[in-house]
Amino acid sequence: MSEYVFGGPADIDRAIALLVNLDEAQSNAMAILEIDAALDELEAEFEKCQADAAYVPDKNFIATLSGYLAWADDKENPKLA
Repeated sequence: MSEYVFGGPADIDRAIALLVNLDEAQSNAMAILEIDAALDELEAEFEKCQADAAYVPDKNFIATLSGYLAWADDKENPKLA
């Protein structure tokens, strides 16, 4: 997803869904804490986007989000990965 362009709250919501599914399947306590921290960040940015349609997260967040979305694509379309 090197050409990723931020698509708004829907993109963040998709990443949240990916991590929630991962969190529910996880049994390692440290991994759960890391996932929960990532979810907190995603949820905070989601709320900002919902509150202000013109809001765009910083480049670091967008790069991380891009990675989550690429991962979601791979999980949804394993034959393309």
